[in-house]
Amino acid sequence: MDGERQSALPDSDSEQPEALKQAQQAAGPTFAQVVPEVSIRSYFRWRPLPWWVCFLSGLFLLTKLQLVTNDSPCAVLGTQSPVSMSDIKRAFRTLSMCTHPDRLRGRLKRQPSQAESRRGEIIFNRASAAKDALTKIIKESGGSKVACYQGELELALLTFFAQAGRALSSLGIGDYLTLAKDIAWNLITLESGFFNTILSLLWLAFFFRIVKQFLLYLWRMGIIRGTVAIVTTVIIGPIPTIVYFIFLPIIRLLVFAKACCEGKKSEADHKNDDVQNPDSTVQSAGSDDTASGANSSNVTYTAGLAAAKAPAKELPTRNLRQRKKKETDEEKEKKQKELLTGTTTAAEAPLPNQDQAQQILAAMPDTVWKTVAWTHREPVKARQAAATVVQFDLLLVLTKPVIPLFMLVALGQVWNGLFSSLIIGHALRRWVPQMSHEAQHLLCSFFGAVHTLLSCSPQQVEDYANRDGRKVLHLAWAWSFKDVLSVMNMTLLGATVTACAALGNEPSYAASFAAGIALRIAIAQDSFRGLSLVKSAGLWVEASLRDMNVVLDAAEEVVTYSGDGIGDCGGGPFRMLFGDGPQARWAAFFLKAWLMLMPLLATLHWLQRTLHAGKNLGKKWKMLRFVQRLILFVLGLIQCCLLGNLELNASNGALGNFWVAMLFGCVGESLLSIYDIRGQVRQIIVLVIFLFI
Repeated sequence: MDGERQSALPDSDSEQPEALKQAQQAAGPTFAQVVPEVSIRSYFRWRPLPWWVCFLSGLFLLTKLQLVTNDSPCAVLGTQSPVSMSDIKRAFRTLSMCTHPDRLRGRLKRQPSQAESRRGEIIFNRASAAKDALTKIIKESGGSKVACYQGELELALLTFFAQAGRALSSLGIGDYLTLAKDIAWNLITLESGFFNTILSLLWLAFFFRIVKQFLLYLWRMGIIRGTVAIVTTVIIGPIPTIVYFIFLPIIRLLVFAKACCEGKKSEADHKNDDVQNPDSTVQSAGSDDTASGANSSNVTYTAGLAAAKAPAKELPTRNLRQRKKKETDEEKEKKQKELLTGTTTAAEAPLPNQDQAQQILAAMPDTVWKTVAWTHREPVKARQAAATVVQFDLLLVLTKPVIPLFMLVALGQVWNGLFSSLIIGHALRRWVPQMSHEAQHLLCSFFGAVHTLLSCSPQQVEDYANRDGRKVLHLAWAWSFKDVLSVMNMTLLGATVTACAALGNEPSYAASFAAGIALRIAIAQDSFRGLSLVKSAGLWVEASLRDMNVVLDAAEEVVTYSGDGIGDCGGGPFRMLFGDGPQARWAAFFLKAWLMLMPLLATLHWLQRTLHAGKNLGKKWKMLRFVQRLILFVLGLIQCCLLGNLELNASNGALGNFWVAMLFGCVGESLLSIYDIRGQVRQIIVLVIFLFI
C-alpha cells in the first residue's frame, strides 16, 4: 500500500488529463515499475511485511503446524517435551480410559453404539502407534528423555540452502560457460525433441524476463535505500503484521455490523429511488450487494465524483436504455489482464456524460479500516468482473489433482502431462461458461467436501494404468505439503478478488472451502451415520466405486474426531504445549473462538444476501441466486455449529487438522486482502502452486 493515495475528481473538464495522470500514479507501483522517490524516513513507518513475505511465512507455519499437530506422536498422546517412558505410559493409560472399547461403557455410562465403538477403536490404535513410535525413539537415543520437536523443519531448510550455496560456490566461471554452451547446443540441435525444445525456450524467456525486472527494480531502488528498506522491514514489519493478523477478523465484524446499522437507516431514503428506477444497480451502503458495508465517507470515490453525478439528477427521468457495443474476446482478455496486473480495477466506472478514457483509477486506501470498508457504487458488476478474472486460476488449480483420475476412469489411460495440460487449459478458458461469484464459492465448497475422496497422485494413477492383471486403484489421503498449498491458494484467490473488485470485506474463499470440509466431517458424525438413508447411500457409493475397481482406504481414520466422551480425556497439541491443566483448556477455547470469527462473518454475509435475494424473487435469474446464497448460508451455519462442538484439546483425525489449517487460511486471507497483490509476483506464485500442487 506504499505510495498509494486517493485521487480527486477535478472541477473542470480542462483539468481532466492531468487528474487522470495523477490517478494512474496513485494506482501504486508494480513489480517492474520505477520505485518512487521517497525519503529514507518513510521506511521507518508502521507498516506490515510485504504480502509475498506473509505468503511464504504462511507456507512455513502451516507446514510446521502439520508436523506438530498431525504427525507428532507427542501431540497424539498429549505429552509435554521432553518426554520420558513414564510420561508415555501415563498419557497412554489416561487416553485409553476413553478410547478402549472395553472401557467406553464405564465412560459413557451406557452401552456404546457400533459407530462409537469404532471411533474409540481408531483413536486407541492411533495412540498405540504413537506410544510405540516414542518408545522406539527413546531406545534409539539411549537417554531417559527425548524432545518432541527439535526444529526438524528449520534444520531441513537450513541444510537445503547450505547445500545449494556450497554447490553454487564450488562452480567456477568456466563451469557456468560450459553449462550455457550445452544448453544452447541442445536448443539449436533439437536434441530433446521439438516440443520439449519449444517448452524449454518458453521457460527460459519467462525466467529471463522475471530476472530482468527484478534486477531493474533493485537498481532503481539503490543500494542505500534497498539496505534501509530490508533492515527496517525485518525489524519493524513483523509487529504490525502480527497485530493485523490477530485483530483483522474483529475489525471486519465491526465494519459489517456498522454497515448493517447504516443500511437500515438509509433503506427508507433509497426506497423511492428503487421504485422509480427498478433496473438500477446502484445499491445502498447496507444492502446485500455491498458486502464490505462502508458508508459514503469510506468509498474510494471522492467528493468530486458525487459532485459530478449531481447534474445528472436534474435531468428528467426517462425509460430509455442506451445500446452498448458488444465487447470482443480480445477486449475482454485485455480488461482481465489489466485487472490482474494492477493497471486498473473493477471499481472503475465511466462517469456521467464523459468518455470511457476519462475514468478515475481507484487506488487501495491507505489505512486498514478504510481498506476493510472499501466499496463503491456498483458492487455487483465489480464482484462479477473479479470473478471472471480469477475463474481460470480457480478451476486450473482445483481440478489438477483429480484430472488424472477422471482421465483414467473415462478413457482408461493417462495422457502425457504436457499435452493434457494444454488441452485442459484451453478447455477451462474457452469452453467452461462464466460462473457467478456465488457459483465459485459453491465450487470451493464442493472441492472441500471431496478433497479427501478424490485425492491421488498422478504417479499412483499411472502405476495403476500400467499394471497387469487385476487392477484396483486404492485412494488414500494423507495430509501433505500439497494440502498446505491448497490452503494458501484459497487465500491468494480471495485477496485477488478483493484487489480486483475494490470490495474490502467479502466472504472468504477459504471459508467456503472450509465449509465443504466441515460438511464432510459432519457426514461422518455418529448421529448422521446412524440414519438408514445415509447407510444405504454410503453402501451404494462404495459398491459403485468397487465396480470401477476403486477402493477408498482409511476413510474412517481420516474423519475420526474426539468428543462426546470419546477421546477427549487426553491427548492433543494443547496438552503437549501447556500440560493437562486449565491452561490447555483455556488456550483451546480462545483459539476456537478466534477461528470462528471469519466463518461466522461469511455466514452472516450469505444470510444478508439471501434475505435480499428473497425480496427480489420473481425477477430474472433471482431464483438461482437465491438458491445459491441459501446453500452457502446453510453450509456456513453447519460449519459454525460443528466448530462450536469441536474439541481442540484432544487428538483428532487428519481431516480435522486440515480443517483447522484451512480456518487459519481464512485469517490469512483476511490479512492478504489489505494488500494490492496483483502483478508479476502473484503470477509467479500461481505458477509455482500449479506446478507443485
